[in-house]
Amino acid sequence: MKNRVLLIILMIPSLLQGQPVLEEYISYGLENNLALKQKQSDYERSIEALKEAKGLFYPGISFNARYTVSDGGRVIDFPVGDLLNPVYATLNSLTSSSLFPMIDNQQINFLRPTEHETKMRLVQPVINTDIYFNSKIRKEMTLIGEMDIGQYRRELTAEIKKAYYNAAMTDALVSMLLDTRKLLLENIRVNRKLISNDKITADYIYRSEAELNKFDQELQNAEKNNKIACAYLNFLLNRHLADSIIIQQPEVFPALSQVSDDHIVTAIKNREEIRKLENYEKITGLQVKMNQSQKLPELFAVADYGFQGEKYAFNNEQDYMQASAVLTWNLFEGFSNKAKIRQAVIQKEIAGSQLEEAKKQIELQVIDALNELSTADKGITAAESRLKNARESYRIVEKKYGEGQVSLIEYIDARTSMTQSEENLIISKFKYLSSFAEFENITAVNKTE
Repeated sequence: MKNRVLLIILMIPSLLQGQPVLEEYISYGLENNLALKQKQSDYERSIEALKEAKGLFYPGISFNARYTVSDGGRVIDFPVGDLLNPVYATLNSLTSSSLFPMIDNQQINFLRPTEHETKMRLVQPVINTDIYFNSKIRKEMTLIGEMDIGQYRRELTAEIKKAYYNAAMTDALVSMLLDTRKLLLENIRVNRKLISNDKITADYIYRSEAELNKFDQELQNAEKNNKIACAYLNFLLNRHLADSIIIQQPEVFPALSQVSDDHIVTAIKNREEIRKLENYEKITGLQVKMNQSQKLPELFAVADYGFQGEKYAFNNEQDYMQASAVLTWNLFEGFSNKAKIRQAVIQKEIAGSQLEEAKKQIELQVIDALNELSTADKGITAAESRLKNARESYRIVEKKYGEGQVSLIEYIDARTSMTQSEENLIISKFKYLSSFAEFENITAVNKTE
């Protein structure tokens, strides 16, 4: 492909009449299109998800209160009497007194009858690789959402242009057919005059009127197509489908110019699809690192401050403070993490392959678009030559028909050929414009901010 010269159209907006109206429609569509609004909502949601992921780096503070009423449960037997009574008896005997009374063995309930604990807890992650890599992944996902909006805006811009050109084309066809209908009416008038002068028979007028009826069907179909084209443009703009469309027909078209095929490089550089796949590849790489980091320990700092006691009271006798460092280290999980790492590595390889495939597809799209542009330009030249010849042929045949030198069939054939040539030129011109709009879309040179 290097050093190959391809033909493309250098579109100069100021040369095209109707472009300001089209730009207004594009701006309106980018602001009001429903599908684009949904894309923007998804992007805003991804931003909030990123904020959520970043929030995990900060300490979590919670308030916890517990009041418990207990009955029964385990009992601890404490033989304090058996231990101390012999000693007390000896002391009383030595002192000839009863200063040391006998005591009973004690039973202590494991559960206190009433108990409360009210505290504030602060948990701060110190080492947690999941939080770190999850934040990185969320950031890349947010960038993908932003690119998704850019891609849809670019594609919507091209779609609005093509829809506008289609509406303008069908409008031009209707106008051309209305002008052509005047020729049919004039032919009927001439035939009636020739009949009155006994130069032709009545079958000529019947054939002319039949041609008019046939032509009216074609005109009705063209008007139907115009309504459908306008309705589709209104659909893209999120307007009422029956709203009128302002059409300004382009009259000046820029010439072809020779340029190199650097458009492939431009397309690969600018297309959001490529950048999205690059980000997906980054995400799979982060997933590999996140799974590999599972072999590392997790460390949290925990601090509590609160009150404990049998009765609800908040004083110096019941308050307490406690700080902890909590370490968690998964040493073995049955080789499941090794499998996760391998899956992530395979997914990264798949993402790389998809990226290369997308680049090849875009390269093919650019080549096809350039060929379409070249063909469309040549089609305009051929259509103009065809129309010129058809008009000259019709002029000659019409003159001869008025003099009775050619048949009605020859006249109808000449008029039909001219009408088809006019229709072909209109279609060729708007195919040219639509092809360029698609070329802009493929090379991503129509991106809007």
